[in-house]
Amino acid sequence: MKKIIILTLLPLISYSQIDKILPIFSNPQLEKIVYSQTQDIDYVKNIKNNTTVESYVTKDKHLIKVGDTITIGTAYNKKGRNILGDLFSTIATGNIKGTTKEPNYLPQSYNGQKVIVESIYVKHEKYNGYNPLYNRKEMPLYVLVYAKRPKVQNINIKNISTALSHKRITVIDIEKAFSLGEVINHVQKLNREEAIKKLKEAKDLYELDLMSKSEYEKLRLELTPIITNKN
Repeated sequence: MKKIIILTLLPLISYSQIDKILPIFSNPQLEKIVYSQTQDIDYVKNIKNNTTVESYVTKDKHLIKVGDTITIGTAYNKKGRNILGDLFSTIATGNIKGTTKEPNYLPQSYNGQKVIVESIYVKHEKYNGYNPLYNRKEMPLYVLVYAKRPKVQNINIKNISTALSHKRITVIDIEKAFSLGEVINHVQKLNREEAIKKLKEAKDLYELDLMSKSEYEKLRLELTPIITNKN
């Protein structure tokens, strides 16, 4: 009996061709992006919405990377900064990546909570003009941070509802969140009045033996250029 062998002819694909094909099916990713790049139209027009980045350097030169811990601040209230808002305006519950629905914003009871950065990604700002031919990719980027709450070891009965809900959040625009105080910026520059106030408080603590001399002197050296406007 004769054996019949059927050969299936497949197109030969080189490794270089595979390298060109694979990115089509994978999520776009950048290792790092800095604030100035997000505002550079020539740079951002080559970046797709939802492109993930490993790290981001903010306007204030603050490095945020996957795995870092950030602190939720105070919900901003348009009626006055001294009044707590009912909901955060830049922090949503859950993962909003890829959805077109209106976000569910985080309640203000979460202020002071710490979250761990799971991913960082960028989107183009919305175009509000009337030119139908305008390319949205020519709009600047804003940076979103998707984070999870760490596991709670000891749950206080008072905070049990907070501890068990909204385990993941999305900071919709990290720069805006910093400017509104909805995410605490630990490297935000102080103005002259704030620096004087901080130094006076430190001096009181030093005189009460609640701060060491070396700690006070270190802080004084850091704040002096701001107070004397030499920074």
